Amino acid sequence: MSNSEKNAFRKNPNQPRFAKYSLIPTESGKKLLASGWWSISRHPNYMGDILMAIAWSLPCGMEHLIPWFYPIYFTILLVHREARDEHNCHEKYGAAWVEYCKRVKYRIFPFIY
Repeated sequence: MSNSEKNAFRKNPNQPRFAKYSLIPTESGKKLLASGWWSISRHPNYMGDILMAIAWSLPCGMEHLIPWFYPIYFTILLVHREARDEHNCHEKYGAAWVEYCKRVKYRIFPFIY
């Protein structure tokens, strides 16, 4: 859902649905979404991916580690990717990214990380 929101915004940021959204202008003329899914965490798409990985393992129970390999691996992968994204976005958007980080405090999971 968060990717759909971001893609719709990229395609046509002047849609009426985005009229009341909080946006942060960048030096390059682009705008960062700071509303909708993108106000909950900086990477809500990663949150959804991790939750789906966990959901696929839940029916297996907790007796064995093997069913949990995928969500554990995927979480490590996405947390590492998120750290690289943070660095790249800071370099790309500069002061606009700093402002976005002030508004959206959580990186992936609200109230956790």
